[in-house]
Amino acid sequence: MIKIFRTFLAAALLSSAVPAVAQTLLLDVTATVPLAAVLDNPCTTALEAIAFTGSTNLQQRVWLMPDGRLRLQFAEATTLSGLNTLAPINPLVPAQPYTVSAPGLQDLEIDPFAIEILQFKKVARAGLDDNFHSVLVLAFDPQNLQLQAGLEAACDNGQP
Repeated sequence: MIKIFRTFLAAALLSSAVPAVAQTLLLDVTATVPLAAVLDNPCTTALEAIAFTGSTNLQQRVWLMPDGRLRLQFAEATTLSGLNTLAPINPLVPAQPYTVSAPGLQDLEIDPFAIEILQFKKVARAGLDDNFHSVLVLAFDPQNLQLQAGLEAACDNGQP
């Protein structure tokens, strides 16, 4: 009885480790994407024009699943720095830079339609204690399978 159970258990474990039907790799790219945007901190009432520049290092894979859906996998690491261009210029007091440095990772199965994926990233600045986030907007185009990157501002981290 124990031998039968062990044989059954081993077969069950092996069958779950091997996929039933293979997926087909359609795209595998790695790129450094430059980013630039002028954002206002929506967490404050003061008008700001923070000029952010930086990049995101993006690794992306797209698979065709047996059911016709797409599997989108990506890993990104985003680094930004910015200065408020509306702040008064004082040569005796250097401007405090805004900085962003954060990774992101997603593995999604989607229907072959255009979607946008939002990656919220905390903005840091000396003396800044609010919920200011830059949002890396990754727009997926099912026609060319590529992710296009953009930036937006938010006063939260996107969590419910």
